[in-house]
Amino acid sequence: SKASAKLFSTVCDAACWLAADGFTILESDSRLDEIFGCRAHGTNFTCYLPKEEMERFSSAKASAGQRQMHDAVVLLPSTLIGASGERHQVDLFIEDVRGELGIVEEQKLPGFLVGIRVAALVQAGLATEECDLEVPAALLPWNRQVALVSDDVASPDAETASLPETLCSVQQPHPILHTCTRDDFYRGLLFGTGEASLPTMETLLARDTVLATLELICDHAIGGVLVCIAEAKAFQQVFGTRVPNAPCARSSDQGYMTDYLRGVHVSEARFQASFREFTRHAQNDRWPEDHPHELARGRPKDGAFLLSTDGFRVKCSAKLLGLAAPARWEGVGTKHEAALACAWMIPGVSVFVKSDSGSLHFVQKQEDTLHVYQVEKLR
Repeated sequence: SKASAKLFSTVCDAACWLAADGFTILESDSRLDEIFGCRAHGTNFTCYLPKEEMERFSSAKASAGQRQMHDAVVLLPSTLIGASGERHQVDLFIEDVRGELGIVEEQKLPGFLVGIRVAALVQAGLATEECDLEVPAALLPWNRQVALVSDDVASPDAETASLPETLCSVQQPHPILHTCTRDDFYRGLLFGTGEASLPTMETLLARDTVLATLELICDHAIGGVLVCIAEAKAFQQVFGTRVPNAPCARSSDQGYMTDYLRGVHVSEARFQASFREFTRHAQNDRWPEDHPHELARGRPKDGAFLLSTDGFRVKCSAKLLGLAAPARWEGVGTKHEAALACAWMIPGVSVFVKSDSGSLHFVQKQEDTLHVYQVEKLR
C-alpha cells in the first residue's frame, strides 16, 4: 500500500503489477488497456517497448532493486507502443517491492509496481494549426483517479498523499560530443573527412539544404533557435499520426510564419530576413504590435523550424510536444534536450540548435548513437 500511495501522489495515468520476473503483467487497470489498445493482463510488458528501450527498462528495474534509500522510486522517460503501432511518450515510475514482501523471482507473485504517466494528452497533425481533438474531461489528469490494480488497496486521502521522499532518475547515456570549425563541418559533410566526419546524406539535395541551413543560422540567427531537416513524410510519421497522446507539432503563432514562408526556399533573402527577425528576442518574445503584417502582431516568436530536405518549410514556430529526451546532455536547457529527442525520434533528421549565448550544435543519430557536434562559427 505504501508503494501504491507513492504512485498515486505522482498523478499517474495508469498502473500495473509486474510479476517478480519483471516482465509478466499480473494485474492492470482499464486505462492501461486503453493505452496498449488491448487487454494487458497476462502479457509481457516489454512487448510494448521499442527495441531500443528494452535495455533502459532493464537498467531501471535493476536500479529500483539496488536502491539504498527505503523510499526511492525510479523514474524512466520512455515510449510505449500500442497494439496498432501508435507510440506514447510516457514516464514510468518503477517501485521494486520484492524485498519488502520477501519475494524471489517467482513469476506468479507480484514484484514490481509500475505507474505510467502519459507525457501528452492531445495531439495535432502537422497541417492543423490548433488542436481540434476533444478530450473527455474524465481523461484529464486533474479529473482522473487512477484505479489501482489491487482490490484491497484503497486510494490515499488527498490530504495525506505526498511526493516520494526521493525520486531517482535512471541514468541515461550521454551523446558523443565533437568539436569542429565551420569549415571542418563543410568538409565533413561534403567529403567525409576532417574533424567532423559525417555520414553521407541520402541525397545531394538534403546535403545542400543542411549546408544552406548552417549558413542561415551562422549568418542570420541573432538569438537561440531549433531547426530540424528531414523528409516531410518523416515529420508526418512522428507528429502527424493524430493518435491521442502521440507527439505533436503545434503552431505557437497561429500559423503566421508557416503561411508567410510558404514556397520560400531557406536560401532566399526573404526567408533569411524573416528568420533573423524571428530570432531577435525581445523581453516578451513576441512580434511587435506595430508589425507591418497584421497577422504577426503580438504573436509569440517561439518554437522550432521544421524544414524538408528540399529546403522548404514544413512548419515554422512549432511547439514540439510529447518528446522525451533519450540521452543526458549536461549543462543545457530544454531546447537542446528537444534537439536530442528530435534526432532520436525523427527518421533521418539533421538538427541544428543554437543557444541564446551563441553556441551552435549539430545533432544527428548515427546507427543507435546520438552524436553532437559543436560548430565554431568562425571560418
